[in-house]
Amino acid sequence: MTKVKEYFFSFKNKMRAGLWKFNNYLQKTMDKVKTFFVKLFRVVTFYDKREKKKEKGYQEIRQYLGITDPSISVRYDIDIVAEKQKINEKITGLSKEKELNKEEIGYLKQLLKKFPLTTKQEHRIEDVKGASRKFIRALLYLAPALIFLGIFTFYPIINAIRLVFYDGYSEVTGQAIKGYTFLGNFKKVITDANFIFPSTHTGSSALINTLLIVGISVPISIAVSLLIAASLNAIKPLKGFFQTIFFLPYVTNALAVGLVFAYIFRKDGGLFNQFLKIFGVDGGAWVGMGAVQWKAMFVLLLFQVWNTLAFKIMVFLSAIQGIDKQYYQAASIDATPRFKQFRRITAPLISPTIFYIIVTSVIGAFKSYSSVIAIFGNEGAPAGANYTMKTIVFYIYDFFNTTGKMPEAAAASLILFGFILVLTIIQMQVGKRRVHY
Repeated sequence: MTKVKEYFFSFKNKMRAGLWKFNNYLQKTMDKVKTFFVKLFRVVTFYDKREKKKEKGYQEIRQYLGITDPSISVRYDIDIVAEKQKINEKITGLSKEKELNKEEIGYLKQLLKKFPLTTKQEHRIEDVKGASRKFIRALLYLAPALIFLGIFTFYPIINAIRLVFYDGYSEVTGQAIKGYTFLGNFKKVITDANFIFPSTHTGSSALINTLLIVGISVPISIAVSLLIAASLNAIKPLKGFFQTIFFLPYVTNALAVGLVFAYIFRKDGGLFNQFLKIFGVDGGAWVGMGAVQWKAMFVLLLFQVWNTLAFKIMVFLSAIQGIDKQYYQAASIDATPRFKQFRRITAPLISPTIFYIIVTSVIGAFKSYSSVIAIFGNEGAPAGANYTMKTIVFYIYDFFNTTGKMPEAAAASLILFGFILVLTIIQMQVGKRRVHY
């Protein structure tokens, strides 16, 4: 046992000695690296030459001021502001003389430049350097996000603006640019039968479908998610279990869920039609051949609401749980009904969260695409239907992928951007009056 202890202590001392040597070696290496970079900086920035030039200028100032004592420093022992003012006055006096002494005036102006900086100037430069360091540090921290945004957000927007001015360009057919146009592609998109006003063979348009999704699914999903969040906050038993259940749709693939919805609403053997048969109702076709437009839209809206509930519930629940309990305790003492507590306490205090959800939900609904693909496939409508369920983003994808008409697709995407921008600005203006921060 004694030998084991001796061996252990010996090993411990050796480890300490080794770590100490390694630490010393690392410190020396870091010092050498630091010294190397300092020397490199001096060489690259001509630091030594600049210092010699500066010292030479100080010698000229000493000679001009008649300073012979080497212990007097030009930088610290003389009043720089007063001396510079005297020289400026002398230059002004010389300039007013009839016979201009240009050489002396030139010499004095050059001498002014060689004076060291005043304390105020040095402080100003230090402030600028400090602000520059902070800006560069912030830029380094933000660089990954800025690069990501630049590649996947700003570049596509700039590229869309570039493409919208091309006339007759098609990537699929390989057709070259015929020329350039300013509003031609916007006119083609706006007058297209599938975009704003439906024609006899389309039955609907991308804009109408998108506005229906925005106008119906967004208010319903917000109201339902807020109600569920308030209910989850009120219950005590199995709260974590229910939170997990309601959060599951958020981590589920939208296309997979859409296929499940398409199966549920099948004409033959669909769960929804089986449920209606209990009450003696024949549901008929909902998403397949023979489905009327309102039924197809009902399924699409139901899927859109269900698919967006999870995130909103979690955000609302977090906001409600952050409210101070003292408000509710005071309301309970006054025997305030639950609904009135919700209307007077909960809703005003989480109004910033409600506003955030409204803005993001409207933007998300305008960009609906995967829900249509998941339920109706690449055709964007039930088989054999004389109408379309395509949204604006679906319409843009068709121009881009099917026809290859990238200028028209770019024009449609900018129109969508304009819709979203205008609505967001309106919401922001309304939010200033209605939202309580």
